[in-house]
Amino acid sequence: LIFIARLTRLMTTRDRLLGLTVVLLWGLNFLAIRAGLGQYPPFFFAALRFAVIAVPVLVFVRRPDVPLRWLLLYGIGFGMLQFAFLFAAMNAGMPTGLASLVLQSSAPFTVILGALLLREKVTSRQLIGIGIAVGGMVLIGWDRALGATLLPMLLTLLAGLSWAFGN
Repeated sequence: LIFIARLTRLMTTRDRLLGLTVVLLWGLNFLAIRAGLGQYPPFFFAALRFAVIAVPVLVFVRRPDVPLRWLLLYGIGFGMLQFAFLFAAMNAGMPTGLASLVLQSSAPFTVILGALLLREKVTSRQLIGIGIAVGGMVLIGWDRALGATLLPMLLTLLAGLSWAFGN
């Protein structure tokens, strides 16, 4: 909290407004997903989202200078699997606000995958953060298990894992 307090003192009003805009758009994104799932099946809606975003990117963004396999793996993990799992989870009953929160499991998953696949060193601070994140996810899962099925929670965690593979 001290870090955040110091950081906000360094931020201009413009920086704060941009940060709030990101938070607002992130939240509205999940409301739009919920509304879209009321109109379309989850996998069709995920494919539609991917196509609407991919077409302008293909037209206006130059292909990165990376091997095709890495580009395809990124697209499959971040573009396709993340949203297929997320939309399936929300369609299966994952509440909108909770979906937004549980999807952030991508952060600890990214650190763990970096250590396992890229041999990155995990610091004690990162281990503490992962422990706190996992503890929070266990509490959310426990609460969901008491009042609903765990399937939406597991699907959302798979969406977070897919996002981590994209990272």
